[in-house]
Amino acid sequence: MSDIFREVDEDLRTDQYTKLWRQYGRFVIAAVVAVIVATAVWQAYIAWDRSRSESYSERFIAALQMLQAGQPGAAIAALETLEQDAATGYASLARLQRAGALIQAGDRREAITLYDAIANDDSVDRSLRDLASYMAAQSLLDTADEATLERRLQPLNQDGKPWRFNARELLALTALRAGNTAKAREYYAQLTDDPATPQAIRARAAEMLAAMAA
Repeated sequence: MSDIFREVDEDLRTDQYTKLWRQYGRFVIAAVVAVIVATAVWQAYIAWDRSRSESYSERFIAALQMLQAGQPGAAIAALETLEQDAATGYASLARLQRAGALIQAGDRREAITLYDAIANDDSVDRSLRDLASYMAAQSLLDTADEATLERRLQPLNQDGKPWRFNARELLALTALRAGNTAKAREYYAQLTDDPATPQAIRARAAEMLAAMAA
């Protein structure tokens, strides 16, 4: 008797499944197809984006090679085009490198203007903005007064800032150039005493302290 009830129950369940499939099967198929299509589109986008990034990278490297070959004008043109075409990351790098190419081409004033524009651009990564600030100050080292350079560098000379050690070394050079050896010695001592100071900067600071002592 139990077998009969089981068969009847299975028949009823099968009949219910059949009716449900007739009513909603096409929606299930559509959902599955949509998932497959979406996955395919996403994979295609990833491949396209990777290819595009590789293209930007190749163009950026080509511009660097132009600079190394002593062709700053060609490099500037290539980098400016890359800025317009590339996604945010490569566009920012291209702008930063174009400022360096302008210095190599002898247009220091335009380079500093571009560095300042990058430093004040909220769409650019913070570390790149700070680097642009540092590069602008470095470009002014031979011409700006001590107060101007300190105003530009002190915001970078703070704990947690990625370029603080470079800024501190430049502040020491600024003080030394202004004849303020006590302040220069203080900056160099900070660099030699801080275990987080990069080895190359620490070595230069120690050499400067030794030279000043002599």
